[in-house]
Amino acid sequence: MISIRQSVYLVLLFSLGSCTALATNTEYHTYGTLSNEEYDRPGVTIDGDIMAMVGQMSVEEKIGQMTQINQDLVLGKDGVLNRTAVEYYAKNYYVGSYLNQLAVDGKNYDAADYAEIIEEMQEITLGVNSTFKIPIIYGLDHIHGAHYVANTTIFPHGINLAASFNPKLAYESASITARDTRAAGVQWTFAPVLDIPVNKQWPRVFENFGEDPHLSSVMGVASIRGYQGKYKTDRTKVAACMKHFIAYGAPYSGQDRDSTVVSERTIYDYFVPGFQAAIDAGVATAMESYIDINGEPVVSSKKYLRELLRDQMKFDGMLVTDWQEIENLHIKHMVAASHKEAVRMAIADTSIDMSMVPQDVIFFDSMMALIKEGAVSMERVDESVARLLQLKKDVGLLEPNGWKADSKLQAMIQSEQDIDVAINAARESMTLLKNTNATLPLTKEKVKRVLVVGPTGDNLGHLAGGWTIQWQGATEDAWHGAVSDEQFYGNGISILEGIQNSAPEGVEIEYMQGFTIDGKDDDMKSVLEMAKDFDAFLVCIGEHVYSELPGNIHDMTLPQGQIDHVDRLSSAIGNDKPLITVLLEGRPRVLDSIVENSDAILQAYLPGPWGGQAIGEVIFGLTNPSGKLPYTYPKYAGDTTLNYWRPANDLWDPLYEFGHGLSYSTFRYSNITVDGLYNTDETQYLFTGEMEKEVSVNITNTSPVDGKETVMMFVQQPFRVVTPPKKLLKGFYKIDVPANSTVNVRFAVDADLFRYTGIDGIPQDTIDNGAVKILIGDQEFDLQVVNNDK
Repeated sequence: MISIRQSVYLVLLFSLGSCTALATNTEYHTYGTLSNEEYDRPGVTIDGDIMAMVGQMSVEEKIGQMTQINQDLVLGKDGVLNRTAVEYYAKNYYVGSYLNQLAVDGKNYDAADYAEIIEEMQEITLGVNSTFKIPIIYGLDHIHGAHYVANTTIFPHGINLAASFNPKLAYESASITARDTRAAGVQWTFAPVLDIPVNKQWPRVFENFGEDPHLSSVMGVASIRGYQGKYKTDRTKVAACMKHFIAYGAPYSGQDRDSTVVSERTIYDYFVPGFQAAIDAGVATAMESYIDINGEPVVSSKKYLRELLRDQMKFDGMLVTDWQEIENLHIKHMVAASHKEAVRMAIADTSIDMSMVPQDVIFFDSMMALIKEGAVSMERVDESVARLLQLKKDVGLLEPNGWKADSKLQAMIQSEQDIDVAINAARESMTLLKNTNATLPLTKEKVKRVLVVGPTGDNLGHLAGGWTIQWQGATEDAWHGAVSDEQFYGNGISILEGIQNSAPEGVEIEYMQGFTIDGKDDDMKSVLEMAKDFDAFLVCIGEHVYSELPGNIHDMTLPQGQIDHVDRLSSAIGNDKPLITVLLEGRPRVLDSIVENSDAILQAYLPGPWGGQAIGEVIFGLTNPSGKLPYTYPKYAGDTTLNYWRPANDLWDPLYEFGHGLSYSTFRYSNITVDGLYNTDETQYLFTGEMEKEVSVNITNTSPVDGKETVMMFVQQPFRVVTPPKKLLKGFYKIDVPANSTVNVRFAVDADLFRYTGIDGIPQDTIDNGAVKILIGDQEFDLQVVNNDK
């Protein structure tokens, strides 16, 4: 089994007079979650009653359980359920699962509406004669709140949660998402997203927890525990789904769903850790990825979906394909000459349990033919059906009326407490990239009139991005349309509103768009003419709203028109008035001259519809920014695969590094020790197979402003058999450091932190003897690793 070790513990001692607080992060419980023993996980073995059911089911019933189809096969364009269609698919194909948003012609249903429709589907399905009355399991892509259900709380995207470096926020937002999802009669969410976005051009960067394996692992575990908890008995919880297994985030071209060309070492050392952490945390389900790896489609890969996922990583949960992926073996990957052959390759050779078909029943027909021919064994089918039925049992679907939604949960939706979590997550993710001459925060002594300019300054859709209300986000049409705030039902705070809410009394705030998201002129002339009447300018720019394929781009540079209009505004106001740029973007877009033209740059990512409040508070100093970049921000459009963990000998010239983020406080790191000893005291050794040592460092807030600081511990091995990465994150903790106070932070380290996949290709099996370093802030400690296993 591949074992990706997290940092063992961390201790904080707050020196605040007589007040001392102690916390440990073993098994993540310092982040507000519960200990490992209090979480359910898939069983290594299937329950006896489930195996008995499998033994009595017909072949047709079994294949039906493996079939998942889209809601539009049974939901009319008028939003009315086609009962005849539901009965048809239940009676003739025994369909076991449906997916996707229940919405038509811009109409979105609330939780009660969802529950009513899904319960009607359940009643029809259960009314069909079969050996057992087995309910369907419904799945939704609820990746940042129950965003497909009207009037629920929508949270910042994964990239914001990563930037917060606060797993408690990931846990809390996932917990609320689970409850709201369950309120709608849905038991399964296709989240969290654990790809490592190696290629920053890729349009799915924003769904993930950043480019670092350790950060993604910690956030993924916190999310899974929020979604699932004790999901086998707690009916406010849902089954989580780790996706997309594996190596999806490194498309060779940067385009979504294109081939990945990557070494096995990179897969084991950078892509596997987040998924291994999710498995160790008990994730109930997994989804494979769209891509092929070095020409081998994942969906038909015995190597990746049985040997790696099941045998080595010990995943015991249910595995579903992504959208139409089995058919893609024939129509896209071009490795199967027919659809039937595609089904054989995907089922006979892998451990896939459910086919997201999703828009026909060809999978069922092909499976029946393959079984009749003996090309797919009943033993293989029973393996998957058992896991599927076990999942349904675990989430309560096999209990009497276990498929019915709880109206009490519906009454809890969109509470003030939920909104507070969404705003707090946005607050802690705000990342101040640049702040020349302390331009921010603005104060009433500095400014009297502020002009907000730009296409993202006064709407909610650009704050929320894709996978929000609609697949492509809250747009008037499904493909890059204008954002439509009406779909948020009055829930949310735009940047303009957040600025107005946060501005001191007597400071006037006005808005003029000036230019569009495409960079086209929209009365920029009037903006320039009025520039003399304002003291500061907030330029809100960014990307189209998108997700997946429609988000593909061929140039990472922001639209040239946006850059040109910022140039024009900068020239018009000169050097005497501050220009502050706010970025709303799902991936790091190259900024060109915007960097030089901006006195301050605030990276807001996609903070959700409540994010405008967080932005306003940072601008006026009500919130001290504490976000850190969860990825490397490129300076040049060609640097699409620039990651901080690059090989040490690679060229390196980013705009901003992973972990960069400014604060209104100033922090000093000092006194790094290992087991109480300084570098000059004596040589410290890390032995494999022996106890860890304790690294300690002091962080002092030297300013009069209370602040939060993310303390990151990196490791570095200057020389090893395989070219080493420049450094790797192995531990972090976000701490409150009051003004003029010192906090002591402690990490545990041992030789396993330097383990990697060596020349022999055995995953995470090599530790080289030699000098290593522990890096925390500007502090470093030199150690020696001794591999006494050799």
